[in-house]
Amino acid sequence: MGLPRKVYAYIAVITVFAIGLTGYIATSSLYSFSPQFSFSSITYSVMFVVIFWSILAIVSESLTIILPNGIGVSVSFSIYLASIIVGGPLLAMIAASASYIFSVVKTEEGYSHIFNTPYYKSIFNVSTLILSSGLSGLVFSYFSDYQYGRFLFGPIILTVLVYLVINSVIISVLVSLIHVKPFLQTWINIFKGVALSIFAVAMIGVILALAFMSYGPTAVVLFFAPLLLARYSFKLYLNMKHTYIDTISAFNKFLEAKDMYTSGHASRVLRYSESIASAVNLRADRMDNLKNAAILHDIGKIGIDDSILKKTSGLSPDEYANIKEHVRIGSEIIDGIDFLKGISKIVAQHHERPDGKGYPNGIKDSSICLEAAILSLADVYDAMISDRPYRKGLTQEVALEEIRNNSGTQFNAELAEVFIKILEKELLEQNLENELLEQNLEKEAQIC
Repeated sequence: MGLPRKVYAYIAVITVFAIGLTGYIATSSLYSFSPQFSFSSITYSVMFVVIFWSILAIVSESLTIILPNGIGVSVSFSIYLASIIVGGPLLAMIAASASYIFSVVKTEEGYSHIFNTPYYKSIFNVSTLILSSGLSGLVFSYFSDYQYGRFLFGPIILTVLVYLVINSVIISVLVSLIHVKPFLQTWINIFKGVALSIFAVAMIGVILALAFMSYGPTAVVLFFAPLLLARYSFKLYLNMKHTYIDTISAFNKFLEAKDMYTSGHASRVLRYSESIASAVNLRADRMDNLKNAAILHDIGKIGIDDSILKKTSGLSPDEYANIKEHVRIGSEIIDGIDFLKGISKIVAQHHERPDGKGYPNGIKDSSICLEAAILSLADVYDAMISDRPYRKGLTQEVALEEIRNNSGTQFNAELAEVFIKILEKELLEQNLENELLEQNLEKEAQIC
């Protein structure tokens, strides 16, 4: 399925602006390079400075770490900012463009580079980098009186802020157009998600610029090396985290394999949870926690006896009390893994209710975290429409009515309303598809 026309139109507009900005900066005497760069009695040719900072930008972009949610983590902005301080917006734009055009990023599927990336994506990314680095470079130029190679705290902070705003706005508009989401909420989520890291990386950029101006390129390389080591350590951490999650997910699949009635339950709960969370614009980091919690929410059933889990008749009070222990067991398993602590609360609360009649702690209303309230809806809905040893699954229509009737008591009222709209839309689309299929079958029968 291709992108909407308005997305292509937006990419075209961004590209035109990027070309215009490039032409303006490249031809203006205010931003053109001096014949030579001189710092601390050392003179460098323009070609050397351009190639040096471009190579650093390419290396840093090539070492981007792709997170499970598809977002890339790199220190490329530190190079762009250092380039602005050293040589102004034109140097930064060249380095930023080179960082994307010539970088090769390793992903789970192989290697990503400009030759295996859709042309419109490459054009958009290069244009975004040009606009972000160029416009922020203009701000630095203006407030530094067009004198580069100096440490000016105020202009640097303003430059970082302008880069952050421009970059996040451009990307937010694209995300809003593709996913048909409100721009403002999308922008706030993206801005919050990257602001801290951008300012942290900016400090590295300032250090690299000062190192170059005071001690030359060798000092920059010496400062750059620890960044590569930090990147390697972070990659090892992510690999370890991924291994832990895979291991626990494997346990979950083993649990589902033991019981045909719960097979695929976690993946369906994940899908429903994502739909609700997207509709309420849940922040990206909280969305990641919710997704992990959805996958692992029933892991505690490992500690419950099979005879209770597979019982074909109603549970006795003791058996029901026993099965409720899976929440405590699951949260304790997850809480024992440091980087999963953020989801233990979600798992611990996903059977709580707004009216206080849930378990294990009988908490109510706002005491239940939003992620747990979302997971509860998704979990109960899938349980209602799925077959169980002691009953047949309900129809989607009946399950919808149950959610509507228990809104505000068993389920968070606002989330229930959102989920009902999502399910009603799915049902409508499904009914339309069925009608079209029946009409096609009738036509084929008439032809025969």
